[in-house]
Amino acid sequence: MVFLQVSVLLLLAWCFGAVQLSQRARVLHSAPMWLAVVWALGIVACIGLGASGLLRYGDWQSLTTGQALHRLFGEGSLAMRRSEWPALNRAAGVYLNLDVVWTLLALCVAQFHSAMFWSGVAERRRHARALRQRAG
Repeated sequence: MVFLQVSVLLLLAWCFGAVQLSQRARVLHSAPMWLAVVWALGIVACIGLGASGLLRYGDWQSLTTGQALHRLFGEGSLAMRRSEWPALNRAAGVYLNLDVVWTLLALCVAQFHSAMFWSGVAERRRHARALRQRAG
């Protein structure tokens, strides 16, 4: 279930760049880049929190993915249930023990890639429209 949630989140982050294709939503064209910057600032904040824990207590104090999801969904939530496959449970356990900065990094990369990919598609559409208007 955890991998499904992360996959949906990454897919949403990547698809959000498609807002650049809309002519009516001119105000939102820069939103995917701003969201990517927010993900990057989250990464910096997590690393800063972990580093401050190293200086104060001698231990990395950043939030793990499991702690973040438990705080988000609550203890004993159905969203955090285990699967029937032991290998998938082990992989989910490894992922949940990772620092949340890795998830934020994946979201940041997906968001930047999305913004670049969809801006390229939008630019090709604008160029084709301009060529049709010149020819017609």
